Amino acid sequence: MKNKTLAIFGIGTYILSVIISATDLEGNSTIPIALIAISGVATIVFYIMATKRLWNIQKIAPILLISSVVVLIILSIAQGVAPLLINIIKIINFVVFIWIISLLWAMAKHEKLEIKKFIDKSGLTPEEFSFIQEDSRKGDHEAVLQKLSKAQEQHAKKFKEATGIDSKDIVPEIGKEISWSDIINHVFRVLEFDRNGTIIDQNNQVKAKSKFEPYGYLLAESPILNNRVRLPIIHRDDFLLAVSVFDEPNLADHVVSEELIVTYSPKHLLPKGLSGSPHHVLHYAITPLGTLYSYYSMNNDVHYGKPDPQKLFGPFVYEGEIKVQINNRGQLPLNS
Repeated sequence: MKNKTLAIFGIGTYILSVIISATDLEGNSTIPIALIAISGVATIVFYIMATKRLWNIQKIAPILLISSVVVLIILSIAQGVAPLLINIIKIINFVVFIWIISLLWAMAKHEKLEIKKFIDKSGLTPEEFSFIQEDSRKGDHEAVLQKLSKAQEQHAKKFKEATGIDSKDIVPEIGKEISWSDIINHVFRVLEFDRNGTIIDQNNQVKAKSKFEPYGYLLAESPILNNRVRLPIIHRDDFLLAVSVFDEPNLADHVVSEELIVTYSPKHLLPKGLSGSPHHVLHYAITPLGTLYSYYSMNNDVHYGKPDPQKLFGPFVYEGEIKVQINNRGQLPLNS
């Protein structure tokens, strides 16, 4: 169920709950038992789905909603409780409910904008994108890849005709041609590692070529973009993680035979997608070949608009021992 549909469903459950609470002049309910049962089940379903949907975004909202309902039930059962207190809890419950509906609505709007952004970047027409969604629903991932590849080729051809430049020769850099905010939590496949002159001395100290340049770069690709990109490595620990793969023969082979994937996900975000903490920002995992495209084509391409990288990387680690994750199951998600 999409976020907008879930919000509408929630509104419907609330209206139904108001209807079944109606009584006649003598205080007796005139609502059929079956309708009361349907309302109860629908409300529980909405609470569960809304909690799951919002837990990683704004968990305080579902906690307050469920807590207010539990308190309201207890007070309604208890004897001698002041009606004023019950009415206050009802008001709190209603305010929190409106908050949750607004969050779901905002998430739906954000998903729509992200999908539009993807369509614009990929060169797909809305009609082509709808065909890709249909193939994804059928589980025909091969058709999805073919359509994406064809659309990208057509986009590149038009660009070359207009500019005389082959777009494949252009490798934009994250932070310059592409904003950091555009790639937050999105997943890339690492193709090459450029150390940019950074060395590790005999005392295991990382020394960059310049204080004004990144430690290195990752040449990477992702279905969310038309081109391969240069992803700057701006944190010492992220450089060491890349080194731990490319300097270890057993792991370096995985970059060719499998997929070394990476995602940019700072612990705290500043405007424009920049990191707001001293912690490292890149998370790495080695996965079976084809994992990246399977991830982006699953569940009607949901991850284009709502990335969820921890399905592949597991819970993010920012302090203590950080390492390249190994997801060799060949299944999604890693953290199920």
